[in-house]
Amino acid sequence: MRIVSLATVALGLSFVIQGVPLAWAQAGQPASDPKRPAYQIGSAGRFNEDWSVLRGIDVDKTDDFWDRLKFIPLSSDQNIWLTLGGQARERGEYFRQYLFGNSEPKQSDGYLLSRYRLSADLHVTRYFRMFAEGRSSFALDRDLVGGRTTAYVDELDLMNGFADVMIPLGQQASMTLRGGRQELIFGSQRLVGPGDFSQVPRSFDGGAAIGQIAGWTITPFWTQSVVIDKYRVFATVPLHSLPINLDLYWLDANNRTASFNGTLGREHRHTLGGRVFGKIGATGLDFEVEGAAQFGAVGRGDIGASMFTSVLGYTLPVPRLSPRVYIEFDYASGDDRPGGKVGTFNPLYPNGHSYLGYIDYIGRQNIITPNAGVSINPMQGLTLSLQQYFFWRASDHDALYNKSGGVLRPGTGTTARYVGAQTDVYATYNFTRHLLGYAGYSRFFTGDLINETGKDKDSDFYYAALQYTF
Repeated sequence: MRIVSLATVALGLSFVIQGVPLAWAQAGQPASDPKRPAYQIGSAGRFNEDWSVLRGIDVDKTDDFWDRLKFIPLSSDQNIWLTLGGQARERGEYFRQYLFGNSEPKQSDGYLLSRYRLSADLHVTRYFRMFAEGRSSFALDRDLVGGRTTAYVDELDLMNGFADVMIPLGQQASMTLRGGRQELIFGSQRLVGPGDFSQVPRSFDGGAAIGQIAGWTITPFWTQSVVIDKYRVFATVPLHSLPINLDLYWLDANNRTASFNGTLGREHRHTLGGRVFGKIGATGLDFEVEGAAQFGAVGRGDIGASMFTSVLGYTLPVPRLSPRVYIEFDYASGDDRPGGKVGTFNPLYPNGHSYLGYIDYIGRQNIITPNAGVSINPMQGLTLSLQQYFFWRASDHDALYNKSGGVLRPGTGTTARYVGAQTDVYATYNFTRHLLGYAGYSRFFTGDLINETGKDKDSDFYYAALQYTF
């Protein structure tokens, strides 16, 4: 898939995605210690960490052993320096009645997923930089459908490997040219994101030009998916003059072979969208609204598709617990009839597991999903959350799709639209600034569509993980 022209206008980039945290706070950091950056894993990118805050500090006297690897001066003036980092993650998963019991050779199974990442970030003055990150992913005893596929096993690979050249263009302007392999991170990541919860996050090969002009950031770039097809994106613009946060984007996908509800051929799809989010004064309320329209063609069939999401949250005035409740509505269009014009929304490269339920069955295509949740911090470092989803097909003439864009259940043979409901319970705990643990349980209660199109067992998903990051 090739995507051209993503323009993002963002007013402050401090947004939150439900799911695994974007970055973990430096919990319990003494006030006398240096103000270290938070670890940016997956959805935020480790290449965005700036450890130059340790310049001039005697790292042998700080309370963190790993500080010795975060700023390694290679020249007497410390203008050439190296940062080393890494992560080890062990996660156990267990499915009962996987895919509603429609799974061979086993319907239920438990297995262990292991993943390791190592990175090196070399700065040669402020004008040149090289960043490299390797990845190794393994699956032990996974006997569900697909087994040890490339979605779970990538024994040794390069996750990121790029070079930056910064060209100053005056006191308030610069241009950074970037080339190589990299993760793509944009906006809410509903349409573009690395998907760090997955065992093998996606990355892309290509080039970018990151322009900084009087507080604006404009990023045109062309990249090709390492795993699948092609991707091109440009323009990210942070603004700081409005009281809200704003993203605007334009994506252009070109896929040589595509199939949507009986329409086959080359896909050339444009996506125009925007997102507004922020807090409502000092009320404790927060909000998010995002929508996108798609047009173009698949073979000889024209495209007319769209998506919409809205979130309203409220943080109760209980500072010690920080309880937050939210309600959300998600919609992604489906096709009116097989063949001909295409109404099925294409979610492109979304950040999996962050939206539409942790069990990762339902994709953002032909779906209507009202949902709600609550989260609370009963003690320092611990966050508990509960989420409830309900799913309907948007069109009873189109299929039910999974997170990868494949057909989960066909749209023929029934006019039932109710897919089912899902309950998620999730907990995360920061033991230290380096060690994170999380665990969760999800249950999917099947509805009429599942009951009328094949095996229809309710499905359970258990998982627990430990991640050590330095």
